[in-house]
Amino acid sequence: MNGHTFHSAEPLSVYEILPMREPRIPLRRVILHAALFLSTFATTFLAGAFFALSGVAVEDLGAALIHPAIVSSGLAYSFTLLTILLAHELGHYLACRYYGIQASLPYFIPAPPVIGIGTFGAFIRIQEPIRSRRALFDVGIAGPLAGFAVALPAAIVGLWFADPAPPIPLTEGAITFNDPPLFILLQRVFDLPVMIQWNPIHFAAWVGMLATSLNLLPLGQLDGGHIAYALLGPRGHRWMARGIFFLMIGLAFYAYSHHRWAGWFVYVGLIGLLIGLKHPPVGDEHQPLDHRRKVLGIIALIVFALSFMPFPITIT
Repeated sequence: MNGHTFHSAEPLSVYEILPMREPRIPLRRVILHAALFLSTFATTFLAGAFFALSGVAVEDLGAALIHPAIVSSGLAYSFTLLTILLAHELGHYLACRYYGIQASLPYFIPAPPVIGIGTFGAFIRIQEPIRSRRALFDVGIAGPLAGFAVALPAAIVGLWFADPAPPIPLTEGAITFNDPPLFILLQRVFDLPVMIQWNPIHFAAWVGMLATSLNLLPLGQLDGGHIAYALLGPRGHRWMARGIFFLMIGLAFYAYSHHRWAGWFVYVGLIGLLIGLKHPPVGDEHQPLDHRRKVLGIIALIVFALSFMPFPITIT
């Protein structure tokens, strides 16, 4: 694209408007993103392998981790989960690119594989204010819809090929991963077994559903917060965020007292101390959303309802 030159009414005065150049990403930043992604691949691979070894007596852990069945489980879990997370973040990133908003490449966050799912998730940094409610809505909703579009077929594959699990008595300290409504619906539609043995694709889809639902909560600058702010404006967002936050506090106490799961306390703490309930203003507060975006808002609410688990884990 060539620059355009405009002449003013004054002689000898020339104003030149040059085409905007996209900032180059420094090589060290690219290396950082790649290193974080590879580290998260390694930790999620190990997490999937450790889950596959759960309940199995292992004498030589090193030999077990290179067993073909364990390797395939680790790879399937890591690939499925990272694909869901990558789709989510690329949805945000491409929406930012569409509106000319500067944003970073996705940062993947590895986590110790022996104590969890192998990752704390991923995020992009939006490096400038969002200028309109329409742009805010599109950037906010693009991630959850893209991630859900990948998690849905993963859930179908994981449930379809899952082996039924025999009924086993629950012992003290036993951990049960409760299904989201989408999984229950798929099991009924396809007449699939409810009690299944662990498999990597199913579990990666479960983690993807959990991440999608947490991001769609209408709080602060979470994806759901962006969507609520764009749809309801600052006043509506403020009241909704406060109401949902207090409901989550109540849910945290109920989940711990009845399911022995303290995860909601952790998430409420993260929201209250780090993320906050407030949302910054956008450039054009009065730009209305069209009918198509309002329909997408309803779709986002349906996605949340299908993926949200009030009690993701039960500890006997």
